[in-house]
Amino acid sequence: MPLSSLLTSSVITGFVFVIITSIALAFYFSSFYKRIWKMKKIWPENKFVNTKWINFFKFYMFYSFIIFFIFMTVFFTCCLVFSEIKILSKLFTLFYLIYTIQIFTIIILLNNKQNSLVAFQYEDKLVLYNEVIELNKIVEISHNLKRTTIFITFKDDNDLEDIIRLNYNWKLFDYLKALNLKINF
Repeated sequence: MPLSSLLTSSVITGFVFVIITSIALAFYFSSFYKRIWKMKKIWPENKFVNTKWINFFKFYMFYSFIIFFIFMTVFFTCCLVFSEIKILSKLFTLFYLIYTIQIFTIIILLNNKQNSLVAFQYEDKLVLYNEVIELNKIVEISHNLKRTTIFITFKDDNDLEDIIRLNYNWKLFDYLKALNLKINF
């Protein structure tokens, strides 16, 4: 098998992986925005929304991701057309690795930040991104000494205590204090 066809198959395989990781990211973002959209239907006036992170994820999805995907597609086409230039396939592999690491970083970042993006009270319940807690079942709300994490301790349906960890945001903590819940400093 000649080297150029081996490099071409490597580029094709890399582009297939680009498509797979792009589909995974698009699925992850679509489920994220679908949940935010459903929550917007019942948002009251008094709510906490971390617009900085939501706007960051919107910017990434609608600008950076799309531009980078178009760049990878054009670069893939150039690698196939100019398959004799061996450095192009190595550059494509490098860009593919950067692209994949970038996508996994964004997915992990979104997964870590999503709990503390939205909080509001609706029908005597505290609604968070991944959790709905009855206000009368909240035992206490506290934070660690470094103020990096907010802990919400509550009783679940089986009357067992459970703890939710949220990334610390002073506006979120002030919002929870304004709900007159048991705050432990």
